[in-house]
Amino acid sequence: MNRPPRCPFCQRPVAPPKNLGFQFADMEAGFCECGAVYVSDVTGFNRGAAFVEALFLATGGRWELAWDLIPGEDYQETVLEHYDQVSHQIVPEGHFEGRKISGILYFVKLAKDLRDLGEKDLEEIRRRRKRPETPPDFRPRKLRRGEAEKLVREGRFEELRLLCRHQPLNLRILQKVLYHPERTLRFRVVKYLGELARDLADEIPEEIADLVKRLLYASADSAASAWGALETVGEIIRFLPRRFGLYVRNLLAFLAYPEFRPAALFALWRIAERHPELLRREKPFRLLHLLSDENPEVRGLALLTMKALGLKETAPEIRKFEGDEATFEVYFPEKDRFETLRIKELATQILREWEE
Repeated sequence: MNRPPRCPFCQRPVAPPKNLGFQFADMEAGFCECGAVYVSDVTGFNRGAAFVEALFLATGGRWELAWDLIPGEDYQETVLEHYDQVSHQIVPEGHFEGRKISGILYFVKLAKDLRDLGEKDLEEIRRRRKRPETPPDFRPRKLRRGEAEKLVREGRFEELRLLCRHQPLNLRILQKVLYHPERTLRFRVVKYLGELARDLADEIPEEIADLVKRLLYASADSAASAWGALETVGEIIRFLPRRFGLYVRNLLAFLAYPEFRPAALFALWRIAERHPELLRREKPFRLLHLLSDENPEVRGLALLTMKALGLKETAPEIRKFEGDEATFEVYFPEKDRFETLRIKELATQILREWEE
């Protein structure tokens, strides 16, 4: 028998979900009197997005809190199946008035000590989630790879940001440009993907999380190209440490393979510059042996990482490289260019700074 939906936590009837005006997904939502948040997915195929939406609303839009919550301890979640948003009923048989009913209501309820973060913060969420104005002549579209390359080459980041905001699948197209043979173009994509993740993380969090996973999978897949993938993961962690800091361990794992060491070290160096604590808790002295790597790029990036971490205990080892005449090239995203560094000069500079 069809029936109006009730909150699975308190058994109260819940009001029809509605557009609250500040969600990042095109899903309607509501609040139960007991503090639970519910989100309607009319298709039943976007449960991940519904969960993220519900968690976002439950925490008052505080992603730094949401990503730290522990399922079962900090919040409970459950799903009501066969929800028909048109009639606002649960339809157990899955068919109603000639329509197939496959929608769901996704419920999330925070633990009691966290529960006051939700509905009282609605106005603040509305304020913070108000999107920047879109130029009147802007036309959302799916990019072709060649067009994406052109936008990157011409430095049209704002246009890329708008295109990815309105069509998140464009992140996948931009990822393909990472595999361009031109190194300068490839590293500019690394820079742009990191900045896009920073700017769009609250609007399309699920897509940003998928991007990180795809990049790591591409690196681990021997049949795929990994150019720029690990470096991009490093940029994203640099900007979003609370959400993706745990992936530092994945980057460290790639150091076991010589072909991945330069990319993984670049990522770790960039993270260490802004968030050294993420590496310090992962036994950073394991990087010491890389100072003796036969590849000067690995030695140089290992030195840069030691410098960023402030590991003064490694000074005796670094002093051994004051006679190393080798050079290596490294990309500086803030300058958007490569620079050539000499290892002995870098070692001397690090030691001088540590002695001051």
